[in-house]
Amino acid sequence: MNDQLNSIKEMLGEMKDDSSVPRNIRSKINNIISEINNDNCKIDIKISRLLNYLEEISDDPNLPNYIRTEILMGIGILSEV
Repeated sequence: MNDQLNSIKEMLGEMKDDSSVPRNIRSKINNIISEINNDNCKIDIKISRLLNYLEEISDDPNLPNYIRTEILMGIGILSEV
């Protein structure tokens, strides 16, 4: 399970550093990375929150399509956990 969270964290880190990603999305990505690093809640609650955050980002109309595809892949990975 930690492998999936680490791979999502890496993917989000790359998105955060991408200059084509809008600033508001990068801010949300920072919040998601902080949530992944949060060890104070149960894993099922953490995954539920992460899925909600990622789905919210994927609905943003300003999001580049290739980033949306990566976000949707991340949702798929988390859904399997």
